[in-house]
Amino acid sequence: MKLIYKFFLLSLAIFLSSCSDNLEESNSPAMQAVRNGEFFKADRMSAAINEDGTMTLVGQNTLETLEFRLQDDSVGVYRLAAGSQSEALYTINGGEPFSSNLGNGLGEVRITSINAETGVTGVFNFVSYLPNNVDTLYMRTGVIYQVPLGTASVSGIDNTITSTVAANVDGTALNPTAVSVVETGGTVLVNASNGPSSIVLSFPDTIVPGTYTFDGATYSANYVNGGTLDRSVSGSLVVLTADASTNTVTGTFNFMTAAPNNFDITNGTFNISY
Repeated sequence: MKLIYKFFLLSLAIFLSSCSDNLEESNSPAMQAVRNGEFFKADRMSAAINEDGTMTLVGQNTLETLEFRLQDDSVGVYRLAAGSQSEALYTINGGEPFSSNLGNGLGEVRITSINAETGVTGVFNFVSYLPNNVDTLYMRTGVIYQVPLGTASVSGIDNTITSTVAANVDGTALNPTAVSVVETGGTVLVNASNGPSSIVLSFPDTIVPGTYTFDGATYSANYVNGGTLDRSVSGSLVVLTADASTNTVTGTFNFMTAAPNNFDITNGTFNISY
C-alpha cells in the first residue's frame, strides 16, 4: 500500500505541474484524462450544485460516463479514498462502476474555479476499483475545464431560470431535487437527480416540435442509479414547444433500459431553459 501511495504522489506531482499541456487547444469546455494509458474525453458534460451543498460533475461520450460527487460546492481539494465523502465513478458500456471508494482507491480532485459565466475548472487524478477488487482503473493527468454550471440552484449565484423534470421509475416518482441543463457543442444535456439516482437526456439544440426516437446518439436517454448507468433500448422524446430565441424546450418522454435491470421510465415531463 505504501508503494502504491508513493507512486500515486509522484504521478500527482507530475500531472499538477503539466496539466495545462494535457488540455487540447481550443477545447472548451473539457473533461479529459489518461485512462489506463489511453485517452479519455467527454463530449457532453455538466456541473450542478445540489440543494444539500454538494457538487456533481458528469462527463459522457458514446460508451463512457465519468462522474464526480464532491462533498462541497466550493474551490478546494477533495480527497478520494475509501470512507471519503467525495467519490469518483467511471462506467463503460453500462457495466458496473469503478469507484474511488472501493478497494485501495485513492486520489483527489482540485477545483480551482467555480463561476456562473465560465463554469467549473480543476484537475484530478485517481485510482478506482470494481466491487470485490476484480479490476482496477487509473485516471491520470485529468483536466476539468470550464464545465458549464447548469440551472440547478446555486448558492451565491442569482439563478433567474428554473428548469423542471418529472418522471416515474418502475412506477415510483423520481422527484428530482436538482436539475442541471447545459448546452455544449450543439447538444442540450439535461441531468435530473435525486441523491444517487438520475435521469439524463440529450438532444440537439436545433430541436423543433415533434416526436423523436431515442437512438443513443443524436437523441439519448440514460438512467443512473448508484453509479450504474443503464442506457435506453426503446422509447421516445416528444417535444411540444421549442423556442430558439429564449432557449426553452418543453415536452414529454418515456423509455425502457436494457436487461438485466429493465428500468421502465414513464410519465416523463420536462420544462427546461438553458
